[in-house]
Amino acid sequence: MEARVHRVLIWTGPLMVGVWFATFIFVMGFFPPSAPSASAEEIKQLYADDPTLIRLGLVVVMAASALLVPWAAAISGQLKRIEGARILAATQLVSCGLLSLEFITPIGVWMAAAFRYDERPAVVTEALHDVGWILFVTVIWSLWVQMWCITAAIFIDRRPEPILPRWLAYLTAWAAVLITPAGMVLFFKDGPFAWDGIVGIYIPLAAFAIWMGCLSYQVHRALTRQILEGSEPG
Repeated sequence: MEARVHRVLIWTGPLMVGVWFATFIFVMGFFPPSAPSASAEEIKQLYADDPTLIRLGLVVVMAASALLVPWAAAISGQLKRIEGARILAATQLVSCGLLSLEFITPIGVWMAAAFRYDERPAVVTEALHDVGWILFVTVIWSLWVQMWCITAAIFIDRRPEPILPRWLAYLTAWAAVLITPAGMVLFFKDGPFAWDGIVGIYIPLAAFAIWMGCLSYQVHRALTRQILEGSEPG
């Protein structure tokens, strides 16, 4: 029974990403991101265009961020089955829990920006908006630790038929490399490394989404094998 529960939980991560993209693009109008070089009046107008939808969208994406926790719990259940990987399973779970909070924090800052955008100088709203994007894009390091823990756990699995395939470890390591530039957007206000640039956000987002989808599918497959074998997650 527990394996069946885990098989449901592993899809909460992709669900979160789907909710995020739909909400950021179609509800809030926050994606593509505003340029770091945008003026204070342009940023204030962004919030003024449809403040109710922005506030609603922020509530939705904040709630969706919590879905990272059950997703990571399902991953840990598989990593614990690997001899010597229990500490890696625990570390990736805690790291992903921190990542959930790290996403909730900038969303809270944007909520503050949207709450009184019409009662304060535009430069204050601009500052809050900047803080939100800087925090949202740069908080990759808990995810980075999670990725390397998963990579290490897969590599130390020496059984003939590993819990998770070796190629997934290489994909995870490559994704960890590709998200790294997002941690440096603080140094750029324009160009490919800015928070609206291809290296600053688009490549990291694509790497994260592809990795999450592949990892979730492979954990789903591992859980299906467990159900057929009648065993339970670690």
